Amino acid sequence: MWEIWKKEIYKIASRKVIWCGVLLLLSFITFRLYAEQKDYSVTIDGQSYHGKEAIEKDRKLTAEYAGMLTREKVQEIYDKYGFYYYDDKTESYAGNFCSKFVTEQMTNYNQTSGNDPSQIRFYEGEKWEQNAAPLLKDNLQFDYFYGWQDFQEIYGMMGILLLYVILIIGLSPVFAEEYTLRTADILLSTQRGKKSCIYLKIAAALSFTAIVYLMVTAYIWFIYLLVYGTQGLDASAVLAGASFFGYGPGSIGGFLLSISALGLAGGLLLTGCVLAASALCRNSFLTVVVSLSLYLIPVVWLKVFAPMWILGYSLTRAVNHFMASMPMYLPMNWSFGFTAAQIHRHLLTALAVAVSCLILAYQKYRTYQGKK
Repeated sequence: MWEIWKKEIYKIASRKVIWCGVLLLLSFITFRLYAEQKDYSVTIDGQSYHGKEAIEKDRKLTAEYAGMLTREKVQEIYDKYGFYYYDDKTESYAGNFCSKFVTEQMTNYNQTSGNDPSQIRFYEGEKWEQNAAPLLKDNLQFDYFYGWQDFQEIYGMMGILLLYVILIIGLSPVFAEEYTLRTADILLSTQRGKKSCIYLKIAAALSFTAIVYLMVTAYIWFIYLLVYGTQGLDASAVLAGASFFGYGPGSIGGFLLSISALGLAGGLLLTGCVLAASALCRNSFLTVVVSLSLYLIPVVWLKVFAPMWILGYSLTRAVNHFMASMPMYLPMNWSFGFTAAQIHRHLLTALAVAVSCLILAYQKYRTYQGKK
């Protein structure tokens, strides 16, 4: 049994398209991070720094203000460093991470040209209460989280979703290729071929997805830790993009780990869907087309049909939650402000769909009669 499982793993791993895709994805993320580090600049006490040195200076400066974010701390940052803005004379941004945070989160910076500090003003009245005041409540913890906010955007919003596309292409031949090569006729003619061999094919596909996903995730975590260190992982998650509402870990570290865990769950669900399509379509190319279509359906629904409420309020909301349980949106559940109960239901829905797809794949392949 162990030997069969290893052979099935090797069969999937021998597809060069998977490793080419993974290599391109990781190369892009690595190059982008390198460029981000190289172009990073900071101005402290009139002195400009660039690259790795700038990051280290920013980390050291921010450490002085680490801890609970208060109005007094915000005022102290402003009094010492002023607002963050683009300096036309030096053709670079004047300021540092702390002044940038205060400027972007608590002023009208985004409503100005961004290059004239005299136009920048702190929010007042209702705008202050809506935008800045929430950051000064609930004992939010401040620290240097620039790199981890970038990690969330690159890994959580792009890396996982592109990896899913690579897995769709790589896993589509699992059953479909057996039909095309007529090896299914031989395999299914044996007693073990109709039972344990199918189980092992499914187990190998799930194992391969988990291994590749964890390898990619570990690599991305490693390079970000190499550049930005661990500083900021204990800062409050809402500062890095987590919703103020709904359920989620309090720290950035916990928040990013939850994204990684949801991404793994989404990858295993995706594997089940692809295997079902592979068993049904009997053609690798058609399996890719069908799987990609299924993968993108939640986007079409939530962006196009859901706002129209074509199924009525209650049913449309139910479908919305179902779509949020699918691979496209499961890793991004944090961005919708869902409660803990809703996220748990989404995970149970994902589990039910994955199991159903795997049963369908098993039954369809097992009952294959061959070409007449």
